[in-house]
Amino acid sequence: MEAKQLHLKPLSPMLLLPPNAQNEAHNLLDFSTHKACKIELPETEGAWCSTSWKGWLLTINFSFPYALNLLNPISRLQIQLPPATMFEDAHSETEDTSIPTECFISKMVASSSPSDPNCIIMVIHSMWNKLAFCKPGNREWKTLKSGIYHFQDIIFYKGNFYATAKQEVGIVQCDLGPEPKVTPFAPPVWVRSLENKYLVESCGELLQVSRFLHYDDDRDEMSPYNTIIFEVFKLDFNTRTWIKVENLGDNSLFLGHSGTFSISTQDLLEFKKNCIYFLDDYLTAYYLSEFPQGCTDMGVFNLETRMVEPAFPTTQVWRTPLFWIIPDLFKGEFLISH
Repeated sequence: MEAKQLHLKPLSPMLLLPPNAQNEAHNLLDFSTHKACKIELPETEGAWCSTSWKGWLLTINFSFPYALNLLNPISRLQIQLPPATMFEDAHSETEDTSIPTECFISKMVASSSPSDPNCIIMVIHSMWNKLAFCKPGNREWKTLKSGIYHFQDIIFYKGNFYATAKQEVGIVQCDLGPEPKVTPFAPPVWVRSLENKYLVESCGELLQVSRFLHYDDDRDEMSPYNTIIFEVFKLDFNTRTWIKVENLGDNSLFLGHSGTFSISTQDLLEFKKNCIYFLDDYLTAYYLSEFPQGCTDMGVFNLETRMVEPAFPTTQVWRTPLFWIIPDLFKGEFLISH
C-alpha cells in the first residue's frame, strides 16, 4: 500500500443571493458556471442575516430577546450564541427603536470552525461599533474595554485577534485576558473621508485594504454611490510599519461585510488575478424603504489598470445583503491511498 499525494482543485467561492420579489428562496451563484442553484433556508425566517464568516451566517431575530445564531447554509448546522440582550449596555440599545436590528452587528470572525467548542467568536456590535466576544455555550458576551469606538473590521491572524477603527488609531491587538481590552499595535496607514477599511490575510501576510467611495454631491447622502479606488498595504511585524502593495500576483482578494479572504487564481480560472472582488457595504441602503439602493456598489477592482469592472450584471435592488460563501471542502492537498 502506497500513499500518493494528489493535488485537487479548490472549490470555488460562491455568492449567496437573498430572496427577492421574483424568487422567495435563497440562491447560490457559482462563478465557474455562472449559474445559480436554489437553497432553502427556513432558519432565516423572522431573522436578519447580519454578517458572515467563511460561509457561516450570523442571524439576529427581530423580536425580543433578539436571539443570535450561526447558520451553515450548506450543512444547515445551527449554533446558538448568547442573545443580543446579553451584550454590555445592551438593554438601552435593544430597547431603542431608533436603532434598527439590522444595524446591531456589522462584522464577525472566529478563531476556528464555530462547531469547535473552543472556538472564540468576535463581533463588532451596537451603534458604537464596539468589540465583544464569546464561546458557543456562553451565557453572555464580554466587551473589550477601549477608548476607541467605531471599529470597522476584525481578523484572527496567527493566534491573535486584530481590529481596525474609523478613527486615526491604526491597528489594535485584542487581549482576551481576565479584563479584556485592546492595545495599540500599528499606526494608521491612510487618513481620508468616506473610507472603509478591511483586514485580510494573503500568502501569510496581514493586509489592510482601504476603500474609497464617491457620492453624488447634488443629492443627499443616500443618493447613489460608488467605489472609485482601493489601496493595499501589508504590515511589517518587525518594524510595525506598513508597506504599499502594488501587485497581488496570482492572488485576488474578496472583501465585504460578509468577511474577507484571499485565493490563488492559478486553479480557479473563473477569477481574475491581481483583483479585488467587493460587495456593497453600505448596509443602511439595504433596508430603508425610502432609499432602496442596496447592492448597487459591487464589482471587481483591477490593481494594474486601477479600474472597476462589474462582477456580474445586476438589474435589481436587493433588500438584504449578499454573502461570500466558501465551501467546507475548500482545501488544497489530500493523501490518497491505492
